[in-house]
This record gives sequence, structure tokens and C-alpha cells, in this order.
Amino acid sequence: MSERVANPFAAPGVGSLYDRGRPFHHPRAIERIQAIVGAVAVDRGLDLACGTGMSTVALSNVAASAVGVDASPEMLRVARRAPRCAYLLGHAARLPFPDASFDAATCCSGVHWFDQERFYAELHRVLRPGAWVALYDHYFLGEMVDVPEFAAWTKLALDRYPLPPRNPQVGDPRSIEPPGFEPVDDEFFADDIAFTQGEFCDYQLTISTFVSAAERGTPRAELRAWLLESTEPLFAGADTRVVRFLGSITCSRRVS
Repeated sequence: MSERVANPFAAPGVGSLYDRGRPFHHPRAIERIQAIVGAVAVDRGLDLACGTGMSTVALSNVAASAVGVDASPEMLRVARRAPRCAYLLGHAARLPFPDASFDAATCCSGVHWFDQERFYAELHRVLRPGAWVALYDHYFLGEMVDVPEFAAWTKLALDRYPLPPRNPQVGDPRSIEPPGFEPVDDEFFADDIAFTQGEFCDYQLTISTFVSAAERGTPRAELRAWLLESTEPLFAGADTRVVRFLGSITCSRRVS
């Protein structure tokens, strides 16, 4: 597919930054997903908006094979190589697979970029009856444990580098109940991750605000320098700080 996707994660150089800076939280989410849907055998799993493949590798822990699909060649260029994992350039609304090809599908922090109606219609087509779907996210809450000043820093960062636009739909796309799927269950949970200051700045460079700023022309070295300078008081000589994320999981099943 040669279509350029209006998505900052297609920007040059983002893939390596993303793979280095994002925490590998996905296996923890997959364990929770299995507890929700049941530890049923999965022959072929589909991972949409796979990015650099962290979510695909996690899915392969419970599937005989996992295929990751992403619309960004830049992300797929550095996708993680692992047994039972394969990757394909494509779009979630136009999947290049035959009908009833997969037993399960996951999508981590990507569904908000899709046209929901087309996404679910295509997902229904490529899944077998009874297949489960898990949409999961890992939200940056703007909370650093025992550092109340972090809230002011988060506002400063968003004022300086605002969020780029996402899909035009109103509301949480996970709340949609499309035809042909039935809800199974959902879960929200806290996920605390310790970062050094450098790791935290590397993580911030993967967030859409800073990715978008770089695509608009601000050099990444300048962005990282600002991050290091502005977060120095937050770390105040500490080796690491714990950042609280919100994990969310929404599971459904293809029924007709």
C-alpha cells in the first residue's frame, strides 16, 4: 500500500525511537486478556496497529502464529523478530486476508486512529465465528508517584506541544457495540513503571505530541534537550521515578 497515512507514527525515524522508548507492558495485558476470554487455543492471531511488534510478540505467547499489521512502513522497518511472528504493511479497514482467517485479534493503543464502522466490518470478515477480540490501551495518566509537581509539568508539556488530531468520532471507540460482536468483559487497572530520567525522556519522544512536533520541524535533539532540562527538578537526584499508567482492556467475541 502506497497511501500515506495521516498519522504521526509514520514519520521518518519514529520506529527506532518507539521501540527503544516504549515500555514492554504488552505481555501483562495479554495475561489479563486470557483471564477474561478464557485460555482457549489460538491457532492464528491477528494484531492490528502493531507498530514495532511488541504487541505481536506478546500475542504470539498465546497463539501458534501471530500476524502484525500496521500502516506505517517506518514502524514495520524495525519490527521485532520473533518465532511465530510475521508482519504485513496494511490498513485495519482494508485487510489483505481471506474471510475467516483468524481465531483472535488484538489492537493496542490504535483503535482511535481507525474509521470504526469500516474497522469492525473488516474485522468481522477476517475472524472466524467464536473468535475473540481484545482492544487494550496503556494511558499516560500524567501522574508520577510521590511527585505532585508532575501535574504542572504535564500541563506545561501539553501547552507547548499539543496533541495532534485523531479520528473525528466523538466518544470512546471501545464503547461501540458493532453488529456481529457481543461484549465479553472489560477491565481497568493501574500499571506502575519505574523510569530513569533518560528513559522517561525517551518515552516522551514516542508520544504523539512530541512525534508530531518533530514532524512539524522541531529537531528531536531540541525536543530531548527541553525534556531533560524541564524534568530535572522532578527527578531531583533520584535514580528512578515511578510513573503511573492506566491499563484498559475491552474484550468481545464474533458471534455471527
